[in-house]
Formats: sequence, structure tokens, C-alpha cells
Amino acid sequence: MPEIQSFVHNGATIESKKAPQPMGPAGATVFGLVGTAPNIDPLIPLNKPYRIANPSQLAALDPTGAEAGTLYPAIAAIQQLASVAIYAVVVPEGSDAPEDHDYTGVVVSATDDAGTGTVSVVLKDSTLTTSVTDTTGWSVTVDSKTADVVSFTVSDEDTLVLSGVSGITAADFTAEMVVTINGKTLVSSTTVANIIGGVDPATGRITGMQALKNTQESLTHISAPGFSQKPVHDALAALGAKIFAIPVGDGPSTNDQDAIALSESMAVTGTGYDQFYLVDPMVKIWSQAEADYIYGSASAQALACFARVKPWESPGKGRMGVNIAGLQRHIDYNLLDRTTGGDMLNRYGVSYFARTSMGGYSLIGNRTVSGRFVSQVGLEHTIIRKLLDTTEPGMAENLTKTFMEQRINLINDWLSGLATEEALIGAKVYLHPTLNTVDNYRNGEWHIAINYAGYSPNEHVVYHLSEDTGIVKSFLESIL
Repeated sequence: MPEIQSFVHNGATIESKKAPQPMGPAGATVFGLVGTAPNIDPLIPLNKPYRIANPSQLAALDPTGAEAGTLYPAIAAIQQLASVAIYAVVVPEGSDAPEDHDYTGVVVSATDDAGTGTVSVVLKDSTLTTSVTDTTGWSVTVDSKTADVVSFTVSDEDTLVLSGVSGITAADFTAEMVVTINGKTLVSSTTVANIIGGVDPATGRITGMQALKNTQESLTHISAPGFSQKPVHDALAALGAKIFAIPVGDGPSTNDQDAIALSESMAVTGTGYDQFYLVDPMVKIWSQAEADYIYGSASAQALACFARVKPWESPGKGRMGVNIAGLQRHIDYNLLDRTTGGDMLNRYGVSYFARTSMGGYSLIGNRTVSGRFVSQVGLEHTIIRKLLDTTEPGMAENLTKTFMEQRINLINDWLSGLATEEALIGAKVYLHPTLNTVDNYRNGEWHIAINYAGYSPNEHVVYHLSEDTGIVKSFLESIL
């Protein structure tokens, strides 16, 4: 007889369709940093993310132990307080000639050195935050006297040494006098361009901070510690918006007005600056290589705070402390005073470090330059990253009722877990009631609506005290 076309099998067949895998935990904090490391191990390529998770991997940035460049001291400061994975992109330093640049400082004291014929001036609030030994072309003018700069040393006390050949003496300086140092830029424009990066036209390779797009783990925060130039901030903000990472940047470290002006220059609409966390000024930290104090990046210290809280929490939680010995300039802070310099900085979205009743220095600032709570930005990014990480396995599946319901239930369950963890107040996931049209469905497109609400940080406590004579009356009645 002919083959029975309708016959399948005389037995059993088992078909099993498993439910979608759980979405998993929210994800760890992972940093992406770009900077310089002139003594880097030659086995580590430039312009390519290098994962650092322990001190031995950090040591490869400078096997000489000199702690040169911007990346080594920044990552060392983070590792000192937190255990976190960091992807570092090292770029070459530029060799173009430095340009003229003025620095200022406030005189604390001045002394003459008869043996060397020099004048030593101790400064505070100096905008020159790097020790300088090659002072060719550097000078200071006081009244009509111009003296060559012999050296500038960052230490417990920042000391400017001037030649006394021109007749300048310690008597020419008075306490609280502002001194202008006519010097040179310490960061070349080529180095700044290398930090920003782009695409190498010769090789097509992505360079600078753009290489942070190609990391094995999703980045939660990105930074170029030690670089406060506006073009660097622009690039960080734009990159952060693309990869859903919070950009953390350094302020100008000059004065409060300049920090506020920088914040005001950051257009927050459509630029990525709505999620930009700005910190000012530079901080004084201990260097093992120098066996002395140096100035370090404030953004690196802020990252050490971000690493110790959850992505949906403020880095200033519990007045998060850091290991610093001082600041480029003093920032006034008072728990009750709304007129302090620190309060004004916060008003313009600038965070800072200050001494508090908790002891030592704490990070003060819960908001991005746009005024958004950075903790709520972190929550938003956490949700987005998880959605992106779990979407691809379901691509090209038929949009059946079962498939769509499973996806919605999966997201609902995950967000419910975050609510239980008190990462958010609550959430609701459902098919969008108006965008799921026939035309959109026939085009393979469907829309999921996710409503959620995050917690606000405890930024302002208001205590209401009212003297109550009724309490006194009740007391007297109880004893009379």
C-alpha cells in the first residue's frame, strides 16, 4: 500500500517550552575612567579598556611606583575605600608647548632666606594645585617688583619660592594678600583632545573616552578625573546619555563663582547634563610615592562614595566620608545656615566636600547640575540597563498573547523585587493602551508601559518646635 501521509509516530513525543529566565539582580556598580599613565606597562594597550579590580592590576598603570599621570592616584583613592571594578582607558600625553596661564593664591606668611637669597611664601586657596620645578618663564609681580619663580611645592603648606634678585622681600607680602602667579598651563590641548577621543582616521579604531563604549560589563559611572575642561565635560555628558552611565566630573578648582559659572554653562536639555554630577574643588591627599601631600581629583573621591552605596542611593548617604586632608579652598558648611558658600554651590548643582559633625570630610550634594536627584537618575539607569540586558533573547519570537504576557509579568516581578529591597516605592507594567495599534503590531512593534516611582533622599529636615504651656499646667496640677 502507499505511504500513509497522515502518519506521524506510533509512540509519544515530549515538547517542553520553558518559561523565560528571571531577569536577575540589579547589577553591580562598575566605573569607566579615562586619563593618563605615562609609565604604563607596555603590555597594556593605549585607548583600550583595561579592567582593574585589585591593587596588583592597578600597579600595572605605573610599575615604577612613581604614581604618575591622572589615573593611578584616582583609582588608588577609590580602591582605598571601596571594592569596585574599574575599566581604565589610558591615553597618551600631548607634547605641545604649554601656553601662558595665571594662577592665584592667598598669602599666609612670608620669610626671607638669607642663605639662598630667596623668599618663601606660604599660600592657601591656591589655584595652582601641582608642584612645579621647571619654572622657566614663571614670575610674580608685587607692586613694581617682578621676581622669578624658583619653585612651587604642594605639601602640608603650599609654598611658593621666589628669587630675591629683583629686590623683592618678605616685607612685600602681607597676610590675606592675593598673589598672582604668571605661569604656564600644566595640561596640553593635545592631551585634552586625546581624553575626549573619537575615531582614529588611519586605523578606524575608537580612542579616548569613546572606547568606554566597548566594555564587557555595563558601566554605571564614567569620569575623566583631573580634567575640568568644559569640552571634556561635554563629551562625558554625551557619552553618559548614550550608555546610561552617570558622568562624574571635576569643577574648575578656582573659586565658588567659577564653579557656579561652569554649572550655568551646562545646557541640560538634550545634552546629557541632566544626569551630570559635578564636584569642586580638588582635594589634598597623601601620596606614597612623594611621601607628602598632593592635590587629587574631587571626582575620584566622589566615585569612592558612589561605590559604597547602591545605584539608587545618594553618594552623600549618611554623610559619606573620604580620606582627604584638606581642600584647594575652604567651603563653608553649616547644617542650619542657608547663606553659606556650600549651600550656594548646591543650589547650582555643584557638590563639594566639607567638614561636618560626623568628623573628617564628607561629600555634600545629592543632585546633578540639572537639579535631579542623582539617586533617582541611578534608579532610572538601573532599570534601563536591565531592560536592555534582557531584551535580546526574546527577539524574533512571535508576538503571541503568551509571549507578551510573560514579558510583562517578568518585568513586573523584577520591579516588585526592587520595591521589596526599597530601591523604589512601587511600579506597574502593562501593555500601552493607545500605542499598541493594528499598524504597529503588523509592523512587528509593540509597546510596554512602565510606571514607577523612586524615593527622594533625606536632603532637608524641618523640625517644628512649639512651647506648650498646657504641659506645664498638667505638671502643676499633678503635684498640687
